[in-house]
Amino acid sequence: MKKLNFFQNSPKAPKINVDAYLERIDQKKETPSLRYLKELQKAHLIHVPFENLDIHYGSKIILDYRKIFEKVIHRKRGGFCYELNGLFYHLLSNLGFDCYVISAEVKNKETGEFGRPFDHMAILVFIEDDLWLADVGFGDGIINPLRIKVGEVQMDYTKYWKIEEDPDDNLILKVSRDTSQYESMLRFTTEEKQLIQFIEMCEYHQTAVASPFTQKKLITRLLPNGRVTLTERKLKIQELGEHSESDILHEDEFLSKLEHHFGISFKQLIPKET
Repeated sequence: MKKLNFFQNSPKAPKINVDAYLERIDQKKETPSLRYLKELQKAHLIHVPFENLDIHYGSKIILDYRKIFEKVIHRKRGGFCYELNGLFYHLLSNLGFDCYVISAEVKNKETGEFGRPFDHMAILVFIEDDLWLADVGFGDGIINPLRIKVGEVQMDYTKYWKIEEDPDDNLILKVSRDTSQYESMLRFTTEEKQLIQFIEMCEYHQTAVASPFTQKKLITRLLPNGRVTLTERKLKIQELGEHSESDILHEDEFLSKLEHHFGISFKQLIPKET
């Protein structure tokens, strides 16, 4: 696998304020390496939540990365895959990583079917003679980047991951708690995509009744030793192997928990006047 085969036609992302981005995720600028990529991804998951709150508070999400940068970096909000992985791609590219975005399809646990093309955005990074899957926009997904190597079991703190190939040459990302049984999570290929190609599905996930993002409010972030997740009905905290769960009874309680656990106030949710 030669680097030139993957990146000879891949333009670099536009310049962004790297210092402000790194300050947001409590990281320093370093030379690209696999170790640094892993640190960046985990720090991003800890400091920037996965959330769909704009969809429920009347703010339209537009794939303009200057606006998303303002939202996530300066206003200290989170976002969903198109926002977070889109921004993370910009950061990695500006730091000198060889990377590009790909399309993936999420498997629906209820129907057992995969979603539409461009259902999910993820990133491929070529480093240390291997291709790696990076993803900061799935919610409770991978914590470490995963090597794109079919059949290799990779440990990620409390989960095991494996990439397999289907008869149509698609790659299937599978997850297991104990390696006894794996469940499919994503279907993807290594084909490079352009950011503009995700606009239609970004609109779909904000408006369609069938989209999981229109069904309920959701915000979640990684903790150093667990995860905190908030919906309009539940607050769930996993930390050091302990699990706690409490009901959310009304909007005021939701907003209180949102500010306490995620540092997001009601003012940050109100659409700005244009």
